Amino acid sequence: MVTKQEWRWVALCAAAFIILLAAPVAWAWLAPPEGWQFYKTWAYGGDYTQYRSAMAQGYDGAWLIVNRFTPEPHKPILQYPLYVALGHVARWLRLPIELPYALTSALAIVMLACALYVCAAAFLPEVRDRKLALLLTLSVGPAWLISVGKALVPAATILDRYQNAFNRPEVNTFLLFAAAPHLPLALALLLICAATVYRQWETGERCSAGRFILSYILPVALLGLLNPFSLPTLLLPLGLWWIVRSAQARRVLWREALPLLAIGSTALPLFAYNLLTFSQDPFWGKAYGSQNYQISFPPDVVLVGYGVMGLLAIIGAAHLWRTRPAARFAPFYAIVVVLLGYIPVTYQRRFSLGLAPMLAILAVVGWRWIAGRRQVRQWWRRRLVRVIGSVVLVLCLWGQNLMFYSAYVMSHLGSGPTPYAVFQPRALATAAAYLDAQGEAVTVLTCEEPGNLLAGEIRGRVVLGHAGATLNVEKRREEIRDFFSGILSAVERDTLLRKYHPTHILTSDAETLPCELAFAPPADWMLVVEQDDISVYTVP
Repeated sequence: MVTKQEWRWVALCAAAFIILLAAPVAWAWLAPPEGWQFYKTWAYGGDYTQYRSAMAQGYDGAWLIVNRFTPEPHKPILQYPLYVALGHVARWLRLPIELPYALTSALAIVMLACALYVCAAAFLPEVRDRKLALLLTLSVGPAWLISVGKALVPAATILDRYQNAFNRPEVNTFLLFAAAPHLPLALALLLICAATVYRQWETGERCSAGRFILSYILPVALLGLLNPFSLPTLLLPLGLWWIVRSAQARRVLWREALPLLAIGSTALPLFAYNLLTFSQDPFWGKAYGSQNYQISFPPDVVLVGYGVMGLLAIIGAAHLWRTRPAARFAPFYAIVVVLLGYIPVTYQRRFSLGLAPMLAILAVVGWRWIAGRRQVRQWWRRRLVRVIGSVVLVLCLWGQNLMFYSAYVMSHLGSGPTPYAVFQPRALATAAAYLDAQGEAVTVLTCEEPGNLLAGEIRGRVVLGHAGATLNVEKRREEIRDFFSGILSAVERDTLLRKYHPTHILTSDAETLPCELAFAPPADWMLVVEQDDISVYTVP
């Protein structure tokens, strides 16, 4: 049971998260660098254009959307329904589509903070442990130590193996607070639903029909619409744990099976639709299926990614399993989700979303067990040890995300190592506005980065855009690179143009958005937009 005082603390945490994340965004929106405008999210910003495209299509009245990141004809499908719905809301209320998106992002932060705490409360009876679990969820392995190690020992190339272990949403929950809202909302629903089922099993309490629908049907339906990859992550650990409980009781626990039947019957059609669409459809199965690799890291890389929290979680899982049989579902869930992340499919990493919060709960148990050792208590009483130990723990647990937040702030200020991470050139926005006004028949030939940005803005399509959405992306990259570099002969260029039938070609001489044309534009190309380093030509 979560008390009012605890909810106040969670509300303060959520408010702090919103302020810390929204303040740089507001600055980037109101005072962008000269010649630039705020456009996309800092965390996984390359994916934002897909969501903006969905919002734009919803704004135009569609519920089934097409893929604007590739020119091939295909049927529209149900994809990114949250963003499509936000587009409809923006149209109904006559708002810019960015406003509903921003408000939904704030709601997602609040929901995720609440869900993390509710999940912790289901397994941790002490208030201080619940609060610590929420804070530990924001920790990640110390990637900065790897940078230090490579600087000291340049020959230690083995450290390159771990350099991307800290910036994935399945590992680093902190980044979810700054990501597109469907991911934190999906994680929140996953945690709330799993905690609700576990608590109902342990207490044996009955629930009314209305509460049953609100607890086990509605959240799962929303979860399937937001992130269908999370459905197996929810259902498989619960289903296997129900089998274990039934085996221990030596009878079939039919009453406990009711929530699972409700979750399964709700999840099955949503999961089946996505599975069939993205595996069997000749277009969607290739564009978002077989070529969209989301492979899990090797176990050692995953452990390094979780860092100290992962080590504490291993200790906590062993201690919890031995001392609290009623709470064994926590380590059981973690083990099942770890294994689920290695099933032989191209999107296996997606199933690991939801592992980090459970590891944080187990890490609290491990920390309390270590802190309760007599030798540790005696050692910790020494003031110098306590000060140095606290600093080391903070740096190891939260130092990397403090660095990430610093990069987040600098990027929104237009400074730091990636000063334009959240911006796009105003000239490109001008070109996008022109192309959008030409309607759905537009097909733009340009390089990958400007193409990805354009596809989120225009009603037409691009030949090359987002790597996960463009069909045959590797071949397409090679073709576009050869076209703009001037390697192709005039005949080969014409062959490529006949293959993709572009109506427009966009070039860019900007250093931050390279797509320079290495040959003189033919006489039959008509220049229709020219601003700063961006040029748009019509192609006959």
